[in-house]
Amino acid sequence: MALTWLQQAAGMPFIILSLFFAKFYLPSQLPGHFWQLLVVYVICSSADVYCYFRAITIADISYVAPLLSLFAVGNIAGAFLVLHQKPSLFGIAGAFLIVGGAYLNNLAKRREKTNISGNQMALILVLVSVVLRSYYANIEVSMLRVSNPTSYNFYSSLLCIPFIILISTIVVKQRSADYPNYIEKLQVGVKQNIWPLLIIGFTFTANLLATYQAKLISPNAGYVGAIKSASVLPLVLVGVFFFKEKVVRIQWIGLGLIVVGLTAIAIN
Repeated sequence: MALTWLQQAAGMPFIILSLFFAKFYLPSQLPGHFWQLLVVYVICSSADVYCYFRAITIADISYVAPLLSLFAVGNIAGAFLVLHQKPSLFGIAGAFLIVGGAYLNNLAKRREKTNISGNQMALILVLVSVVLRSYYANIEVSMLRVSNPTSYNFYSSLLCIPFIILISTIVVKQRSADYPNYIEKLQVGVKQNIWPLLIIGFTFTANLLATYQAKLISPNAGYVGAIKSASVLPLVLVGVFFFKEKVVRIQWIGLGLIVVGLTAIAIN
């Protein structure tokens, strides 16, 4: 719950700094439908981020990472349903390859019979995230078209942070026995990880600004999210080298399919 809002909070100094490099839109300069969509975006993205961090907490990273490639398929489907942007033949082929690769990874982990309950719950959480992101990742294109990446990033983060903190506070109070001394532990954790949080804040800001700009100039907004799913491979390697997680042959085959699928999408 903490990381859900901490990454954006750590990014706020960099987000504010970015406002000096582009036109800043005042609230009165943005139409009413911008704010309506932004409310929907805040709710959906907050739930998505929580599901993501919860999934990588309870399951093996090498299991969750390939599942995240399903975002590529969700984004392409969402672009078609929300923005009416039709994918090309390469895009559809890439999406099917990605689904096949994710399935092989899921199959491999089920055969291992380790951390079964955690991996199963992670699968559900990731699927919820896929549905949420396939929708809100495409409605933000409409908001970007009437503003710009820097202003939109500022307003969305400014609203997301207090909303997530409010939800987190409610959860902690209702389940106080599960979160003893939560605030004190959070303060200690932040103090001990200032530099990692600053790195997260900077990369988070740069990532979003680049993504938003790409969505504005891309012929299909779904391809942007699909190409970003290439992070699946280094994320698996993180699980292997830093957390000593085992990746079997069928998982490597699945990862290969995912990379081929992403390449097919990138050709567009």
